[in-house]
Amino acid sequence: MKNYKIRLYGRGIFGEHVIPFNIEPTQEQVEDRVTLLINEGIMELKPHTGFYSRHHWTLTYEEVTEKKEKELILGTWV
Repeated sequence: MKNYKIRLYGRGIFGEHVIPFNIEPTQEQVEDRVTLLINEGIMELKPHTGFYSRHHWTLTYEEVTEKKEKELILGTWV
């Protein structure tokens, strides 16, 4: 299972959430999941006045990889 960080911004709002997917998601799957999360109140949308467009939304997503802490194994940091 892979986790994806989703960002939705534009029209004076900003929202961010991490969503797990079993497969590589398509754009449509990401949009559907974001819609469900917003409707259920899980993904918070906050007011944001920035350089974002007031005329359209932008939705981005990227895979989140876990950073492993280094471990001392047989006297060597791995």
